[in-house]
Amino acid sequence: MVKLLEKEGVKTIGRISAKNFNWPTSREDSLKVLNYFCKNLLVHFGDFQDAMHTEEAYLFHSRLSFALNTKMLSPKEVIDSVLDYYYDHKDEIDISQTEGFIRQILGWREYMRGIYWKEMPGYRRTNKLRNQNDLAPFYWDANTKMNCLHQSIKNSLENAYAHHIQRLMITGNYALLTETHPDQVDEWYLGIYIDAIEWVEMTNTRGMSQFADGGLVATKPYVSSGSYINKMSNYCKDCHYSVSKKKGEKACPFNTLYWNFLDSKREHFKNNQRMNMMMSLLNKKDSEELEEIRSRAKAIISNPSDF
Repeated sequence: MVKLLEKEGVKTIGRISAKNFNWPTSREDSLKVLNYFCKNLLVHFGDFQDAMHTEEAYLFHSRLSFALNTKMLSPKEVIDSVLDYYYDHKDEIDISQTEGFIRQILGWREYMRGIYWKEMPGYRRTNKLRNQNDLAPFYWDANTKMNCLHQSIKNSLENAYAHHIQRLMITGNYALLTETHPDQVDEWYLGIYIDAIEWVEMTNTRGMSQFADGGLVATKPYVSSGSYINKMSNYCKDCHYSVSKKKGEKACPFNTLYWNFLDSKREHFKNNQRMNMMMSLLNKKDSEELEEIRSRAKAIISNPSDF
């Protein structure tokens, strides 16, 4: 297949190993992936579902989303299989591990499906925050000094995969903090990830990740400074920037962009009760600090390849 693509001159994105295609292509393959998850990964799924590590592409995630979204497996049979395995191994697997997995499918996935069918076709045009900037060029090659983005994008390009926290709190977080147009974020997610079927990709991207629907899916934007990334990963350890620094050239860009975003979108969030605490902290910053934040954020947004 790789030779055929090259012969026909088909332009591609990401990277592929001709000798190691790591995704199911049949129902039989999909059932093997499901069986492997139950036997080897379910036991720690809930404990580490939000964790990120430089040496682990998948951790304890099931890699079933592609099989589900292409209908090689049904949501019900996945849930039933996981429940059956849990009930047969209750002495080994805590219920929290099982609940954490099932609610992703029965809860969130079905919620996204409902939003798509209720809100389309207008949902594809939502941009309530009026973000207009271009997606940073390094989303296509992972060439950035920000290690969290480098690792998450590299994993995405090499495996057509990143788990939900990498998508939400790394690539999605940065795109929102830099006020990237949701159309470009949509296009990237839809093109990069093997499991990205429009009904589940668009609602997660525009709704939860980019807050482009103004709060229809989520009650607040999922943005953070570098501290959350540091808490949930080992990315910051070897980063060019310092997650503990708030000012200066070595300060983590996420720290700068976070406060700049809140400052830039004051009007949008002034009546959002869930944002009250952070907006209150923002209001305590003096004019000199805010000007420094705005100046550096402008440099990051204007020249993302320098960071």
